[in-house]
Amino acid sequence: MDTRAQPRHDTAAAAPSPSEVHNAAVDEDAAGQGGCAQVHLPTGGMCTLRHRHEGSCEFSPPGQADALLTERRAAEGW
Repeated sequence: MDTRAQPRHDTAAAAPSPSEVHNAAVDEDAAGQGGCAQVHLPTGGMCTLRHRHEGSCEFSPPGQADALLTERRAAEGW
């Protein structure tokens, strides 16, 4: 008896739902500006490094994140 899993060909079941596409841990406005925008959910801090940066995120306090993102973009030219 063949016990291997058989592939499913039901494409309707494979399509992601809208709730699966949206990621609450990313600030969409900051991501649209080229920032990493990963949000630390327990604190609300946001990573203001460039999108796809190397290494760990650097989370800025929630009230300062937008200003720091703008400052970093200007200083680094992205």
